[in-house]
This record gives sequence, C-alpha cells and structure tokens, in this order.
Amino acid sequence: MKNFILLIFVALSITSCSDFLDREPISDLAEDNFFKTGADAESALVAAYDALQSEFYIFDRFTNGDVIADNCYAGGDNPNNFQLDEFTLTASNANVERDWAYLYEGISRASTVLDNVPDIESTDLAAARKTEILAEASFLRAYHYFQLVNLWGEVPLVLGKVNSTEPSVVFQSKVSVQEVYDAIISDLKFAAENLPLSHPQQEQRATKGAANAMLTKAYAHQPNPDWEMVKAHASEVINSGVYQLLPNYDDLWIPTNENTSESIFEVQFIGGTNEANWGPQLWLPPSLTDDGWRKFNTPSKDLIAAFDAENDAIRKGASILFENGLPWQDPDFPNGSVPFPYKQREANGWSSANNYVLLRLADVILLLAEAENELGNTGIAAIELNKIRTRVELVNTSAMGQDDLRTAIYKERRLELAFEGHRWYDLKRSDTAMGIMNALGRNYDVEEYELLWPIPQSELDRNPNLTQNTGY
Repeated sequence: MKNFILLIFVALSITSCSDFLDREPISDLAEDNFFKTGADAESALVAAYDALQSEFYIFDRFTNGDVIADNCYAGGDNPNNFQLDEFTLTASNANVERDWAYLYEGISRASTVLDNVPDIESTDLAAARKTEILAEASFLRAYHYFQLVNLWGEVPLVLGKVNSTEPSVVFQSKVSVQEVYDAIISDLKFAAENLPLSHPQQEQRATKGAANAMLTKAYAHQPNPDWEMVKAHASEVINSGVYQLLPNYDDLWIPTNENTSESIFEVQFIGGTNEANWGPQLWLPPSLTDDGWRKFNTPSKDLIAAFDAENDAIRKGASILFENGLPWQDPDFPNGSVPFPYKQREANGWSSANNYVLLRLADVILLLAEAENELGNTGIAAIELNKIRTRVELVNTSAMGQDDLRTAIYKERRLELAFEGHRWYDLKRSDTAMGIMNALGRNYDVEEYELLWPIPQSELDRNPNLTQNTGY
C-alpha cells in the first residue's frame, strides 16, 4: 500500500465505530468538495486499503483465529488475551472494543468510496476505472463484514451514508446473520463481475480471484451453506489459470518470496517505514527479535500432537520454530523447547517487511473438497484433498465415506492453515467448537453463547437500539 493518505481524507475516515454509528453530518468542505477528480477517488481507495494494516489485521486476527481455538495459547502477559483464551470474555474487554471499532472504520472507509465515487465526473477518471474502484471498495467492505459476522453474529448493517442526526438513522439495530451474509455476497458478486484477473505491478489490489475466493468462503460459512455455490466459485478461482500451488510448502513463508503464484490476496508492508508490520515482533522467539520477554500466540500441545500424529514434518517445520534457553519459563512448556509461530519470520525490531496472506489457493482447494463431499461426490473430494497432502509428502487420505472424509478435510485445514487466522471460524461452522475445546483438558466449559463475542459495552451505552448478545 502507498505510504500516504491525503490529509483531507481524515475528515472522511471514522476513528471508531462509535463515531461511525453516532456522528454529525460530514461537512460540505470535507466530503462534497473532496470527491472531484480521479486522483481524489484513488486517494480515498488507498485509505480504504490502509484499514488492512490496522491492529485487527496485524495482530488480533491471529489471536481471534488461533488462540481462541485449539491452535495456540495466549502467551504474553495481556489479561484481555487471557480472557479470549479462557472463554471469560466481558463486554468491556479491550480487544472486543477495539476490534469492533477497527472493522467498522474499515467499512466506513470503503463505504465512503462507494457513496461518493459514482458522482465524480472528471477527465482523469475513465468509466472503466471508476467501476473497478467501486469493485475494490465492495470487496473490502465485504471482507470486514465477514470478520464482524463471524465474531459477533448479528451486527448493525451500515451500507450507506450516516450523515443525519435523526435517531432513527444514527442508532441502528442489529440485523440477522443471514442479512449480513446477503450483503457480503452482494458486494462480492459486484466485485467478482467487475475486477480484473490481475493488476499489473499492483499486487495489493483486490482481483476477480480474491472476490471469488471470498464468495467461496461466504457461501460455506453462512448459516445454511450453499455447497453448489461454494463449488462454483472455488472452481472459478482454480480454473482461472492465475494461481497454482507452490511445489514447496516452506517457500510460502520465506520473506523474500512474497506475492507467490499461490497467493490470492495479501497485505503488503515496507520494512523500516510507517508501512511496516510490527506483528512478528510479538510472537517470534528472542533469537529473531533481540528481546527477552514472553511472546504471544504460543502453539498448543494439541496442535503439535496433531502434526506428529499425521507424520506431517514438512508443515510442522515450516509453521513452528522451537527454541531453548529462553529468559522466561513458559507455563505450558516448562521443561523443554518452547514453540513459536513461524509463518511470519522477520521481526526487524517492530518494523518488518513481512506481508501476511489473507487468501491463498490451498484454502480454496480444501473448500472445494468440502463442497464436493457435502454434495455426495466423495471420490472427487478425496482427489482435491490429496492435492494438498501430496505437496507435503503425505500419503493419500484413507478416509472412507462422507462423515470420515468431512473429518479428514477439517483436519487438513487445521494443519495447512495453522496461524493464518482460520481455525476458530472453521470450528464454529462445523459445529465442533464446544466439543473440541472442552475436550482439551484445560478446564474449559465452553457454552454455546460463548461462540460469539459480547457487543462492546461502550456501544450499548451509546446506542439504545443495540441489544447485548445472549449470555453476556
């Protein structure tokens, strides 16, 4: 992403969800006078992409996907992360508060583009590029809402301008989970129809493949999965001719080997600048960070055992780095080597150039395998599953029948996608979250209501039309 955002966009960007859902009308100086040229549209779109460099995506997304699940322990020393790990969340948890704010800010930035760019009539903005800009913003808005609905379930659905002081406009109620998915799918369909297969020299831009990959995930995650549509959009990605699995799994994570043929959408960083990725400093070991404090997102014993049970040395070695002689004693690994997530490998003193991948081909192939299995095509499903296993030198799956194959696919997703922020969402949509978490022997007693986060207390205090999620 570019390393600038025009100052005028500060007036258009919302600094918190609270302000987004409870704000004064945008002034004529800020909004009406800004969106006049193609350069204005491009600058606003840059600001929309910049939301992918927020704390939610740099750090919290990995905590939410792997620490809440069975892949990691919280590590570190942050009580808010411990609440997530231990299923003791409250509505005042700082992570809950900030993640709601970050995601709605991202939505507001994308919506600002969608609200204003259609009205630009300027010689420096061709009609085709205008449509492309709108498609990119639609993809971004859908991506943020996908995170919101998976974490909170029912949420306010804000798709247009909120530039009124009328309470009926400002204070919006939650809508059903399906309504949120319908909006996500609508945005992604528009994006898939209007984005190019690639943006030469601009790897950070959303593409047709990214939109179809997210449609694959949206149809699989919605309350009643549409497996025919999962299959259709996964096939669009796979058959596009743009993407291919890397022969060597470890090559996905080499810092100098980013934006590979397997990557569908990844967030770009420039080390040593204000566009750097500070996340790796929080979970890499002291040998790579030159500090001595206890790190976050410690890989779990259960995940390590899952790699070992599958004899999956390749993915285990690429995903986890073990280190001895630490300046602290880890309570989960007091007498031996301590594991660290290793898919982002360069810390560079809080200023890493490591990108992180949001969407890649292996995820889509495994969703295709899942769709084929759910549609009764178990033989085809096994073929797709084995494509992922073959790359890491594992024998073909021995699963027989739909139920066994379903279990095998979810196991493969866990090992293939560990530390990429997918595991918790997979556990929930497979209806296995409570059983798996409560069987870990860590004194969990996860109840159904705890599969969703509480609505932030600050939002409830501000908006009389919001109601708390059940159980909190």
